[in-house]
Amino acid sequence: MRVIKPLKKGYSDHRDRNCCVLAIVGDTQVGLWVVRSLARNGLTVHAIVGSEHGQAAHSRFSASAWVLESGPSSTGFGDEMEELARKLDVGSIMPVSEGYHNALIDIRGRFEPDIYLFSPSRECFDKATDKDYMQSLCSELGVPVARGMRLDQLMTDGKGNALCFPLVLRTRKQNIKGGKAPWKAAYAETEEQLYKLYEQVKDFADNVIVQEYHPGVEDHVQILMHEGKPFMVGDYVGEHHMPLAGGVTVQRVSCHHEGLVADAVKLLKALNWQGIGGVQFHYDPENGKHIFLEINPRFIGGLPTVIMAGFEASFLLWQSHFEPEKMRKSNYRLGLRTRILGGDANWMFGMTRGDQLPPGQKRIGKLRTVATFLWNFGPWTRDDSFLWNDPKPFFVDFRQMVKKLGSQAFDIIGNPE
Repeated sequence: MRVIKPLKKGYSDHRDRNCCVLAIVGDTQVGLWVVRSLARNGLTVHAIVGSEHGQAAHSRFSASAWVLESGPSSTGFGDEMEELARKLDVGSIMPVSEGYHNALIDIRGRFEPDIYLFSPSRECFDKATDKDYMQSLCSELGVPVARGMRLDQLMTDGKGNALCFPLVLRTRKQNIKGGKAPWKAAYAETEEQLYKLYEQVKDFADNVIVQEYHPGVEDHVQILMHEGKPFMVGDYVGEHHMPLAGGVTVQRVSCHHEGLVADAVKLLKALNWQGIGGVQFHYDPENGKHIFLEINPRFIGGLPTVIMAGFEASFLLWQSHFEPEKMRKSNYRLGLRTRILGGDANWMFGMTRGDQLPPGQKRIGKLRTVATFLWNFGPWTRDDSFLWNDPKPFFVDFRQMVKKLGSQAFDIIGNPE
């Protein structure tokens, strides 16, 4: 392991180890806000980042920052994690990305009960990340979901007309060894387009799910389940995405849609979920109808919006284990807009150069696109990184953003892993 931000002198004096968290946060705004939420509420947070550009490493709220030599799929990962956790004498480990959750769940016994792991059980994790299983669960519970099936089943003789175009294709299971689709989402409006996409993934078509496409905005719900009930909920709609055809939300607005939230809770209860989870839907604001998309067994990509709107998700998650009697709900502010500056700049470039859009979505004009991007520099839109009392992460992000302006790739700065 390599230290990016060393421990301060006297760190080990007069502290409760249960109030010390080792957070695996990567380089993004999501991880930055996990650290901020924990530390602003009195905890000591040690951050594991991906590189020296990790935003949490430059935050005044992190007590130290480290880079691991081993990735979550490496054989040495468990040893390195255990060594660092013991070295820092932490009471818990809080991962952000699915890959680290998946790896740590397998070695949970190396840490607990001495060091608590904020990850779901293996059974819950595997069910939630299997889009095929979740589609069946939705049908069983009466939660609206798009008709779909595995790509290999769709391409079997006699099933070519089983679904109606347009179709959307996604990786079915991300956290398995083997092939994964090279795109987060791809669309087929004709049989010819479907066969072209099939050729890209035919060797692992059993790990691609195909669903009928339903228009609408993406609505994301972050939920903390505690003792079988939702303790607090925060949701937002995505206004801008990058890539345009199916990427992460780079600009969002906090909201609340009661029926959609009720269905999200219904799904998590059916999974016996405990802890933090994110549920994603397509929502049609014209008629109020929604369609289930997927569950994320982690902090969602719009966590900065959720926390700035009043839902201290990471701190409440910590409290749910260490001091549940002190947990308090807070007001969730509606209509709060935040954005990833670099991601939103690339949204502007993608819109003006004519990148692919989801089926049925209308492209706005170039002048309106640029005007929209500039308008959101006003005080009515907050930046995902910038805080007056913690400004350095923003400037780290800004330098990386400049290097990646114009990128059409998914891994632009600020996107979750």
